[in-house]
Amino acid sequence: MKRRRKHKRFKRRLEVEFSSGGRSYRGLSSDLSYSGLFIKTNNAFKPGTIIDIKLHLADAGISQLRGRVVRAMKTAGISINNGMGVLLLEKDSLFISFLQMFSPDTEAEGPAEDISSGHATGDKTDETAQSPSSGDVILLQCAQCKVKNKVPRIKVSQGPKCGKCGSTLIISLG
Repeated sequence: MKRRRKHKRFKRRLEVEFSSGGRSYRGLSSDLSYSGLFIKTNNAFKPGTIIDIKLHLADAGISQLRGRVVRAMKTAGISINNGMGVLLLEKDSLFISFLQMFSPDTEAEGPAEDISSGHATGDKTDETAQSPSSGDVILLQCAQCKVKNKVPRIKVSQGPKCGKCGSTLIISLG
């Protein structure tokens, strides 16, 4: 069975404040990824709702995020499974740095809107400040979906995967 998730998940129980339409609530994160998170709460918003999120990163500070609720779970009574899955639309550099502690190649998974500076951290216009020089990366084309992937040379021996379809990238020696 093929996994549906595009990005690696990290189980972290962190305090979360979230709000939309003048209503604010608190909850706990259950897992995090580059593209989303699950918030455990009995006050889930309905799918499609855009929410502002403050994620308390222990001693690292508070990350400001924006997301869209993609699923909400509510069972009768109090349940540890109640909550909502959130697709992140905007991430700040603090959040990306936090994820990089668990997976150093997190930023390479796609651009993120940096709320604090107002520009995309993975955008081509900011590439000189964010990515290694062209001598430090190699370009590998995925055999499955034909997308070209930039892979840091130091990561080539670790079995890199395609950023689009997740297939293992094959390095040809010819």
